[in-house]
Amino acid sequence: MLTDRHTARWHRERQAVADFVDTRCFSERLNSYVRSAAGDALDASLLLGLLHGYRPPDDSRMRGTVSAVQQALREGPYVNCYLRTDGVPGSEGAFLACSFWLAEALARCGRIEEAVSLMDQLVALGNDVGLYSEEIDPTTNAFLGNLPQGLSHLALISAACAIGEATR
Repeated sequence: MLTDRHTARWHRERQAVADFVDTRCFSERLNSYVRSAAGDALDASLLLGLLHGYRPPDDSRMRGTVSAVQQALREGPYVNCYLRTDGVPGSEGAFLACSFWLAEALARCGRIEEAVSLMDQLVALGNDVGLYSEEIDPTTNAFLGNLPQGLSHLALISAACAIGEATR
């Protein structure tokens, strides 16, 4: 059990991290949070800031980040995690969790029609028993990586719940 005696310290540390992220990890040029301090690369995991409450859905920086990720990393229903090389040989497919994260982020930002359209496309990609892999090849729709992939399914459920809440 955690005690309250360090609460003030944890609040200070949380604020220090937020100050760092807001001053060093936001690109005015891209109007988006970025993958690393003073960088300009995008990463679909930036959507998790919105999905986990770092900033509210009506925050201009989060809305800018959602739009930047959608514009730079999305190809049809597929969202790439990132576009830069990572030092691992070979190419990757689009991560299905990232695609579902985008659908959820769109719903949370009030872009419901876009969220529903993307979700419809993603749901249609499930295999014959409705399972999803870790990645998908955007040119062939072939599943890549682990099958089934729990993270993909959790992201699907979370996106479906967000779309359901947004349409009520």
